[in-house]
Formats: sequence, structure tokens, C-alpha cells
Amino acid sequence: MDSPEQFRFIEWPMPFLAIVEVDLQNLFRSRITYAWLIVGVFLQFIRVVSIPSIIGTSVIVVQGLGDFILIWSMLIIGITASAVSSETGELADSIMSKSVKRHDYIMAKFTSRIIYVMTIYLLISAVLVGASMRMLENDYDMNGLVVGLLLVALALIMLTILGVTVSLVTSNTVISIVSLLVIWYSMTIFLPLLDLEFMSPTSMMNELLDIIQGVWNGEEWKIAASFGGISIIAMALSVLYFSIKDL
Repeated sequence: MDSPEQFRFIEWPMPFLAIVEVDLQNLFRSRITYAWLIVGVFLQFIRVVSIPSIIGTSVIVVQGLGDFILIWSMLIIGITASAVSSETGELADSIMSKSVKRHDYIMAKFTSRIIYVMTIYLLISAVLVGASMRMLENDYDMNGLVVGLLLVALALIMLTILGVTVSLVTSNTVISIVSLLVIWYSMTIFLPLLDLEFMSPTSMMNELLDIIQGVWNGEEWKIAASFGGISIIAMALSVLYFSIKDL
């Protein structure tokens, strides 16, 4: 006969998984997703076919990945900064009725938004890299290409986590979006002025061409560590804050 502890172990992830599933279904069924994929893939394809084949793969890949930092980040900000603030009333009802634990809810939001952003990123990047490799001069280093893709992915994960965090702190979606815009562009503009280039997404993009071509300067680990560290700290503080927040 199964013990109560075994039942609790089996049931524990269910609210978390249910929230992740529902959130992902809503995200992937939205028109924004289809528009993002269509426009993103179209832009990458046009970028590759519209330039001379003597242009190196690394140059086009850097330009394409730059879209996520400079253009698509705006869309990510809107999607993530509304993750919690848009559900304030429903959230209070669920938490108060004890049907959803706080840590289940917030971790599910982090998980679903990261999965969503990474799925779109990987699909569009796959088209960019695949087309570039087939149609342009191959001047990339495979290890450098992988590292470059991972660094941009870490930057987007950091932005996603910061977005959910800001959405958690304020109940107003507009304020959440504006706050995240200020944070993101402060990181891209002001951190280099403070001699903290390794924490700036735009400074990372400036290093990306050398990285993809296999030219290493020893700063790559600092970039990865800073993006990962900010993400972990923001997530930990979010869970702590949400556990004591008055709903």
C-alpha cells in the first residue's frame, strides 16, 4: 500500500506542470507567436540571400542574432513583463483557495516563459545558421559558433527572468513594461560606461564576431557568468519576495 508521502511526492509537480502547460498553450496559440516566427524567419532568409556569397557566415550570423538583442527584445519585454501582473486577480483567488502554492506558480511562470522564448530563438536561429552555412563563405569556428549562440541565449534568458521578476513586483502591466525597458537599455548603455562591459548585452554583441570566428580573448566566461548570475539572483529573490507578498 502506498504511503501518504508517496502520494504527496507524485502530486507535488502537478500544479506546476499544469500552469506551465496552460501558459505555453496560450503563448503558442497567440497571433503574436505566428507573426514573430513568420517575420523572424523571413528577415533571416532575406538577409542571407540578398548579400554576395563571399560575405562570411560569421558576419551574417552576428547580424541575425543582433535582431534578438536590439529588436525582438522589445517583444520579449512585452511578453514577460505581463506574465504575472496581467493575472493578479486570478492569482489571488488561486492562492487563497490553496489550489496553487506560491512557489509552484512563480517557478511555472519562469519555466514557461523561458521555454517559449528559447523555442522561438532556436527556430529562427536554426534558419539563420542553416541558410548561412549553405549559401555563404564559411569563415566560422564550430566551437565559437556554439558559444556565440549560447551567449545570446543566456542574454535572452536573463531578460526573460528579469521580465517575470518585474511583473511580479508591480501589479500594473504598463509600469512593468516601462520598468523593464529602462532596466534593459540601462544595461546596454550605462554598464559599459561603468567599465562593466561583460555585463552588457550590446558589448557582448560587439565581441560575438570574434567569438564565432574562433578568436578568444578570455572574457567569454565573464559574460556567461554575469548573465547566469543575474538570472539566478533575480529568480531567487523573486521566489523569496513572492513567498511573503501580500496578495
